[in-house]
Amino acid sequence: MEIKDYRQPMVTSIGVILGFLMGFLGQWVTEPAFHLGSGADYIVFAGCLLGVVLLLVALYRMLAPAQPQDMTRYYTRTLRLYMGGIVVAFSSMVVSAFV
Repeated sequence: MEIKDYRQPMVTSIGVILGFLMGFLGQWVTEPAFHLGSGADYIVFAGCLLGVVLLLVALYRMLAPAQPQDMTRYYTRTLRLYMGGIVVAFSSMVVSAFV
């Protein structure tokens, strides 16, 4: 198993998704009328924040120089963190549309 085959595409996609999420949150919270007034606002904010944290942890794990003994288990967990970050962030936006 070559680490470079997994690292480069995941790091690139995490960068793109984090850029989208940070741009979305940055534009949203800097609006003059920004206010977490409804349940949907809290769901979106919390989901995006949790998604960013999960993606940053996955990015750290991908870029960490340590070579674990069981690489398959290590990268399986990293992939779960990565997918969890994506699912949480974007599903919070979808759920908020119905709240």
